[in-house]
Amino acid sequence: MLENSGHQGQALASLGGNSMRGHDRQSDQELTARRSAGGRGPVVRTDQPAPTTGQTWSAGDLSPHAVSDLQNSAGNAAVAASLAGQRQQHGSQPPVQRMFQKMKNAVSGNRSAAQQEVNVRVGGEDVPMTRQGAFYVFRTEQGGRAYIHDVAVANGVLNDDLTPHVMKYRMGGLALYRGIPRHHETWHDVNGGGVIPPLGSGELPDFLTNNTSFIPFSPSERVARGSAVATRGMAERNRAEYVQGYTRSNENFFVGLVATVVAGPNLDVAFFNGSEVQIRGPVRGFDTDHIRMSTDVQEALTGTPGDPREPISENRPSTPNEEQKKEFEKKHGLLP
Repeated sequence: MLENSGHQGQALASLGGNSMRGHDRQSDQELTARRSAGGRGPVVRTDQPAPTTGQTWSAGDLSPHAVSDLQNSAGNAAVAASLAGQRQQHGSQPPVQRMFQKMKNAVSGNRSAAQQEVNVRVGGEDVPMTRQGAFYVFRTEQGGRAYIHDVAVANGVLNDDLTPHVMKYRMGGLALYRGIPRHHETWHDVNGGGVIPPLGSGELPDFLTNNTSFIPFSPSERVARGSAVATRGMAERNRAEYVQGYTRSNENFFVGLVATVVAGPNLDVAFFNGSEVQIRGPVRGFDTDHIRMSTDVQEALTGTPGDPREPISENRPSTPNEEQKKEFEKKHGLLP
């Protein structure tokens, strides 16, 4: 849903009425109520945090697309930690370099640096946390870890955008949504395998999803819908019209889907801002709503059908011919 720089809403879509697992789309309140009442509800299972031992990093892991106004970003932390590992592999360091490395570790959140304990006010409660890289981190009694980006904390107080989301997470009822277009790398895992895999393996959350084992979601279903109908992805090969079976004339063709989970304090969850919250992956046990060529555009984007209805197929890219497909495959490989 949020790949490398947040949600993408590049095209119009419609929200499909059929669900992958037979569930209809539900509101935050319905999902939370079902969970509180002891019903099964959507459940998320995450694997153990990805270990950092043995990982190989390089300075290239710091992408130029990182958000420029975020100081001490998780991407910078990953690079600083990796450079420390690379220096160790090449032997001992001169005293000046060792001193410089210690200073860098303290800023980046390297595990060897002492963690600073602070209290952050969340709502009306002071929650003890530690600093790790660009994040305030706290553990829950249920075994999860919450990461709050430091731009959301001012003078020891969590901002109003994230406070309600963190409170719902602690109480076990934070509904989150992820939009996945048909051309996304994880489409077949999600639609056929029932699992949302991460794109990376880093232990810390990161806006750059190739760097982390965390998967971006949003508390806003509208944001997720925009991502689900995006016609382009981050990679050049991620294009809506260059997938197997694409045609605007097939009203049942999948354009994308929206996955819904309820995140509680047993999970590792990262809070960036009011539109992006990440969960450590892989994620299973989610509900899905499919978006098809035949669905109404306004309904897909807002949840309310338009009058008159307009199918999404009228707003999708033209169907490429066979020659165009072959040329695309020469550059990017077989169509996904």
